[in-house]
Amino acid sequence: MSTQLLINPSAGRGKAQKLNNAIVREVRSHCGDVEVLSAASVEETKLLLKKTVENGSERLIVAGGDGIVHFAIQAVAGSSTVLGVIPIGSGNDFARALGLPSQIEAASKIALSKPSKIDLLKVGDRWVASVLTFGFSADVNTRANHMKRPKGPSRYTFATLFCLPKLQSRHLDLQVDGSHFHFDLTLGTVANTSDFGGGMKIAPDADPCDGISNLTLVTSLGKMELLWFFRRVFDGSHLKHPKVQTLEGKNIVIVSEGFDIWGDGELIGVSPMEIELVPEALHIAKG
Repeated sequence: MSTQLLINPSAGRGKAQKLNNAIVREVRSHCGDVEVLSAASVEETKLLLKKTVENGSERLIVAGGDGIVHFAIQAVAGSSTVLGVIPIGSGNDFARALGLPSQIEAASKIALSKPSKIDLLKVGDRWVASVLTFGFSADVNTRANHMKRPKGPSRYTFATLFCLPKLQSRHLDLQVDGSHFHFDLTLGTVANTSDFGGGMKIAPDADPCDGISNLTLVTSLGKMELLWFFRRVFDGSHLKHPKVQTLEGKNIVIVSEGFDIWGDGELIGVSPMEIELVPEALHIAKG
């Protein structure tokens, strides 16, 4: 079997670099014929992933966080290449939602296991594995990505506190499978999996194998209400709040202009934007 391994050296704020040899050794203990890939920049990484899949890789294993997963699915989605993930990033929301272990030994074994098919979100020619977010949550994402400290998921908590004084709601025109909706929106998400922002279960019912996306729309929250919301989003109990609305759909159009849209922790673009749920778009090893 043709298997390639790519380790993102900057994942986990440098954690991956320290674990590089251990990861290679562990993967090779389960599959001796593994080619270790390396890239010197983000653009080089993207090109290398694309070339690897185009050259007929049967299995591509990436070690890192949600960022390297996002880059990998751009190459792997819609192909027969199986994706394996060893989660050693700061957030690991995709891996957490799939129940992938954080221990290198266990994760390496699963990354080489029999694959399953899961859904993905698609925006134009861009794929998203986990959650698309807009509104206040997008502002938090922007702030967190520019923060050097603290490391790990707590960055999102601190970023939320930094952004809170600028909290505002905006009018949102939305279409879901042809039906029209209007919200005074504080924050919104379109989810393929349950987690975003370092373990926040924004869409606890989201299942990447059910052929449908889950929308969570938070309307007209004040600052104190938002703090209440973020205290409860880690266990999913925020859905009980009367200002939290949920919808389901396969085709979502954000009609309103000017919303920054983030997906998998990466800036995807600015609305208006059409989002499509593509069933069984990815072969993944998840045990």
